[in-house]
Amino acid sequence: MSSQQVTFRQQVETRSRPALARLHEQPRLLIPLATLVLIALGAFAPMPYALAAFALVFAFIAWIAYLSWPVVPLSGRLMRLAMLALICVLAATRF
Repeated sequence: MSSQQVTFRQQVETRSRPALARLHEQPRLLIPLATLVLIALGAFAPMPYALAAFALVFAFIAWIAYLSWPVVPLSGRLMRLAMLALICVLAATRF
């Protein structure tokens, strides 16, 4: 019998399942509102807090984009890339 190697994607998917399950249990508006609050914090808070807020939003969207990438059509992929680029632009204009 040959042992199957576990890919990086499989490891990320496996480790993400508990967090995704917890997110799924939360009220539907929690994630959009939390994202909006973090973006507002990034836009108006003092520099160290702004950087942390933008980093959290970027990391969350990048994580979700990575997990959904194989099953999302091209238009969805472009939208995710546009959101990441927008966060970078917001952060760059803030600093």
